[in-house]
Amino acid sequence: METTAYTQHPEIQTILSELKNASGDAGFRVSDIRDAAGNQYVDLVMEGGGTLGVALLGYIYVLEQMDIRFLRLAGTSAGSIVAMLLAGGGPIDLEKSEWLIEKVAGKDFSDFIDGDKQVKKFIDAILDPESRKGKKVRLTTRVLDELKDHYGLCPGQTFHDWLTGLLAEKGVRTLEDLQDTRRAAPEGIANARTGDACPSGRWERISVVTADITTGTKVALPDMAHLYWAEPGKTNPADFVRASMSVPAFFYPFTVKNLPDSEQARSNWSAAANYRGPVPPEVYLVDGGSMSNFPIALFYRPEENPDAPVFGIKIGIDRNSYNACDSFGAFAGAMLGSMMAFHDNDFFVQHPELNRYVGVIDSGEHNWLDFSLSDEDKLDLFVRGARAARDFLQGFEVNE
Repeated sequence: METTAYTQHPEIQTILSELKNASGDAGFRVSDIRDAAGNQYVDLVMEGGGTLGVALLGYIYVLEQMDIRFLRLAGTSAGSIVAMLLAGGGPIDLEKSEWLIEKVAGKDFSDFIDGDKQVKKFIDAILDPESRKGKKVRLTTRVLDELKDHYGLCPGQTFHDWLTGLLAEKGVRTLEDLQDTRRAAPEGIANARTGDACPSGRWERISVVTADITTGTKVALPDMAHLYWAEPGKTNPADFVRASMSVPAFFYPFTVKNLPDSEQARSNWSAAANYRGPVPPEVYLVDGGSMSNFPIALFYRPEENPDAPVFGIKIGIDRNSYNACDSFGAFAGAMLGSMMAFHDNDFFVQHPELNRYVGVIDSGEHNWLDFSLSDEDKLDLFVRGARAARDFLQGFEVNE
């Protein structure tokens, strides 16, 4: 499906017209940080959501069309994919959503199911609603061997190669390359309220969240990359995202071996992760959603007087009904889901003011593990993301 099928979709055009008519030439007032071209800048945090991440593209497309750009970026799992591509796709004032539509929405996600034929057949069966209802899904010897030997069904190498290639298109092959890309300053970027120039350190940071289950650590990368790599600057940024999207049992965990091990390294572990044991010979990193699926706490500091807000995008309307624990399976699922969501939910209880800056995408009946999403499904998710962005922006005042 061509990119224009998304950007020129009638409902997308209606959404943009509504917003432009409501805000006029001045646009909505969302930030003090602006550049000479009139773009406004915000920090952006994106929730994980598997293949539902296509909806993030619709949301971002609308923000960019309304001249909103992004400073610091953070995300988990699907959110980490979009965050990394926004970060590596060029200078911060450059529109990137159409490139993301082409490369992400245009990708056949089933390619990422890179296990052998028996594994693929098994995954198809467990994700098929009819199979879950009636047909018995048999664990083959091959499937059991994958789980026993690799703790997952799919190597995840296809995904890693794909993301590596996209970043390489933009000249980003190492963390150092990414940092160089992030340093480029838009013309005239400054605090419009004070007149002070905006330093590059204000927008360089990108953080993707993964879970180190070897030491029990919530890991933000590349912030904590020095704990895992002796030369983090030489690391492929696709490694960070591959770690963040490692859905347990579905993908192999991402492993890192030969961690730095010295007195200084152990001191770093204590300071950065509150871990005081020996440096392990290797670590297993899995989907960051198991510890923080919406890592807005990385950026939000209520004690600060921010020059730009932290915008958040959540995928799926959650916590709008109770869990029916009417079977052991339902009970176990509710318990696991509650443990996974506790940290992020508790942060919002402590900081209810954040709700104003978080948009929620209604993802409908789409399955977050549906790697066989049709073009029509992807377009529907994109439009749903755009609707959420419209509703979100309508809560802001118009620039004077």
